[in-house]
Amino acid sequence: MIGPRKGLAALGETQPLSVYVIGDWGTGGKLQRSVAEGMRRRIDERGAPAMILSVGDNIYANGVTSVNDPQWDSKFASIYRGISVPWWAILGNHDHRGDVDAQIGYSKVNRQWNMPGRTWTTVLPVTSSTSLGITGIDTTPLLQKKDGWKEQLQWLDGTLAASTATVKIVAGHHPMRSYGHYGDSAFLITHLKPLLDRHNVRLYTSGHDHDLQGIKHPEDVFGCLVSGAGGGTRPSTRGAHTKAFHQGGGFADMRVLPTGVLEISICNAAGQTVESMTL
Repeated sequence: MIGPRKGLAALGETQPLSVYVIGDWGTGGKLQRSVAEGMRRRIDERGAPAMILSVGDNIYANGVTSVNDPQWDSKFASIYRGISVPWWAILGNHDHRGDVDAQIGYSKVNRQWNMPGRTWTTVLPVTSSTSLGITGIDTTPLLQKKDGWKEQLQWLDGTLAASTATVKIVAGHHPMRSYGHYGDSAFLITHLKPLLDRHNVRLYTSGHDHDLQGIKHPEDVFGCLVSGAGGGTRPSTRGAHTKAFHQGGGFADMRVLPTGVLEISICNAAGQTVESMTL
């Protein structure tokens, strides 16, 4: 649980709550550094987000070997230095190539890094009557149908049912809807979509495709956000239900308004809003 924001009452509960969403970033390369600078620029212009949500593939190409792996500095701490807000992270398929428990354990080494487990949930207050609930899942074992994947879905069902958050978001690494390289996931549409629909989830956000896409499919209660361009990019395209799009490096700025409306800005590597989607 993240506590109340300072000055909430003094502001008259009129300020939106911002969360940056970024995935597939941990390359240590030029594009990652450019996107990090764009995040700093946006923070300087608009103020810091309440948190940064990492949607997996945190360290390329093979995850980390321990909590003391030098990649934690070369691909995370040194690149995002000065962005002093909490990071909440989930696992991607490249993270599973290394020591997953070390990514969880790094939370005790660096207080900025939050990964309570392979799955987790947290709530951020927006106003006294509006809150954002974020639930992180581990889609790699889901798609591989191993490591208790059915139990993970049962856990998610129960977690979403128990949540009192007014705006619910689920984060998993692999996209459910995408017009990029990987396309839609038939498995997630079959097994995950019914849970999100049943519990009135507002957004499913992911990475994996190295682009930025806002999608609202008419058969889904929720919208989909792909934000996998934090460290690499590949050709992508718009589709029939695309609401916002950017081909190239960047991240998303997700804002929950006091009214409960969710506004998502697709940002390029310079931190500038390219297109937006409202849910």
